[in-house]
Amino acid sequence: MLCRDLSGAVLGQGAVTYPINAPRDGWAESDPELWWRAVQSAIAAAAPAEVAAIALTGQMHGVVLCSKRTVVSRPAILWLDRRAGAEAECYRTLSPSRLAALGNMPWLGAAGPMLLWLREHEPSVYRAARWQLQPKDWLRFRMTGSADTDPSDASGTLLYDLPRDDWAWDVIEALGLRPDLFAPVHGSATVSGPLLPEIAAELGLPAGIPVVTGCSDIAASLLAARLPGPGWALLTLGTGGQWIMPLPVLGPVPGPDPTGNTTLVRTTDGLCRLGGSQNVGVALDWVRGVLGVTWDELYATASRPARDGLEFVPWLVSERGNEGGGGWTGMRLAHTREDLMRAALAGVAGLLRDRLADLRAVGCEPERVLIGGGGARVARWRDLLGEVFGLPLRPAATPWLTAYGATMLAEGAVPP
Repeated sequence: MLCRDLSGAVLGQGAVTYPINAPRDGWAESDPELWWRAVQSAIAAAAPAEVAAIALTGQMHGVVLCSKRTVVSRPAILWLDRRAGAEAECYRTLSPSRLAALGNMPWLGAAGPMLLWLREHEPSVYRAARWQLQPKDWLRFRMTGSADTDPSDASGTLLYDLPRDDWAWDVIEALGLRPDLFAPVHGSATVSGPLLPEIAAELGLPAGIPVVTGCSDIAASLLAARLPGPGWALLTLGTGGQWIMPLPVLGPVPGPDPTGNTTLVRTTDGLCRLGGSQNVGVALDWVRGVLGVTWDELYATASRPARDGLEFVPWLVSERGNEGGGGWTGMRLAHTREDLMRAALAGVAGLLRDRLADLRAVGCEPERVLIGGGGARVARWRDLLGEVFGLPLRPAATPWLTAYGATMLAEGAVPP
């Protein structure tokens, strides 16, 4: 949660964590009610006495099934979830033209395969739901009573027609999904509705202030980054790492990456190509815990010389094309804890270099990089990344790119 004034000055910020549950191997779920409590706590920490408008952003992908009164039917399924492998294969039955319109190859963490899984394995829950929503859209639905979404989040569902910029109704019908589950699509800067009085009382905010539709975390980060021009890419580092390359506004929508290594999604004003990995911050945080060190101690080793033969494989979480399994190899008695930390940083940097290669394979050629998120302002870590990538890196103006991008959308709804 970030609050700023119209001049851009940050007035307050708050961060609250919530758990991700894994009831079975390969599953990833979260209780949306915990998100709501986190929103309440973050607002209490960040919001000043007067708030004029709200915009939301949040993680892409996932499914929240809920009633017309916002009551959730089951825990939300998140993008880390791997249960819908058979359902992703159902997309192979679609015609080439329908697949091309989606802009992306089928993959397990998108909403489309998840909805097919829910229809098959939890039919009563599926039938009883009024809406299927993305995480930030459920939060806004709670605030306004209006169910809708925006192109950036919808474009990552594998149920969105990128050239037409609307739900892929033909795909939804061909897969046998319920068309009535899908909320209207509005622009990211569109006012979804006023903040409901009872919700305003819960949040300690003025009733009736405008709540803007908002956008995905990727789109919000790109909006806030304000990339200087062509040839620039954005690299965001968090639990995962994401390369974001804006595409020219004019011209046809590109087809899917046949390898599935990159994805194509809408932004607030166009399209971007993504190449990312889950094993970035999550892997480094695991290293911190195992070795009992702080982030500062970990990043301080970035300037150490590498030790021959010692490598770190960061595949600690399964993701597309890799079922997981990693750690250090080539360890010797002479290696120290600092060597292990330095190898971990190099291993994650190498993984991000591989994702950069995925972008280059589909014709995206970054020349300069703006970097935001975890450790972006640590010069030693940034220098190591730049050396591995062979590209100049510049830190973003704020480490809170995603939240700052949301405030930029809210600014347009502030009454004069």
